[in-house]
Amino acid sequence: MTAFAVSDQTATSFLRDVRHPLLALHRSVLAHLRARHEAEFGPVSPGEFLQIVINGSAYRWLSPFSTLIAAIDDVLDDDEATPEMRIAHAKAVVDLFSAGTRDPAFAERFLPLLQDSPEIAVANGQVAQLVRGIARG
Repeated sequence: MTAFAVSDQTATSFLRDVRHPLLALHRSVLAHLRARHEAEFGPVSPGEFLQIVINGSAYRWLSPFSTLIAAIDDVLDDDEATPEMRIAHAKAVVDLFSAGTRDPAFAERFLPLLQDSPEIAVANGQVAQLVRGIARG
């Protein structure tokens, strides 16, 4: 595993650039999971499904991804955020979307979705492209 060393400016730019692709990927994953859930259990409202995702153990694996997106928003909007915080968040994105460093519980559930859904695969490709760019330094 190589060290992750980027400047604050690079990390901040990366976080701004990757935010929308991460949101699009997250939306695609949630839409796919909701369709799968509804196929098995019947229709639910968006609010009901959100509660299932937040409170149910079946979707706990998605938590690191959801939490990371919220954390990126916070660190980009917070005037008190330090360069170290922005760099750490950029590293967290790289770690979550790199084969050697991603959370195994996340990977186990997320990677099959790339085969199941063209929308998820395309959205993931956009995130992966940005991750490769910053990971190369």
